[in-house]
Amino acid sequence: MNIEYGPDADEDLPEEVLAVIESGAMPLAAVRHWKQLSVEQLAGRSGVSVAAIKGAEAGRPLSPEAQVNLAWVLGVGADLFHD
Repeated sequence: MNIEYGPDADEDLPEEVLAVIESGAMPLAAVRHWKQLSVEQLAGRSGVSVAAIKGAEAGRPLSPEAQVNLAWVLGVGADLFHD
């Protein structure tokens, strides 16, 4: 399945965010913190449940629809959120 991207999907992540991800943090958590959003704020803006976001930040997979919604809100490529 091809994942579609949000309008700002080409935005480059800063080196500090990439370093956090490379050190083992889940990409969703790293980007959410960089964008200074709480889980609740991100859920409200994306339509993805708090439980799904917390699960993804703990390593559980997201549905393709949730990946696209979160990517669109965060301005990154949806491929960042899948294995």
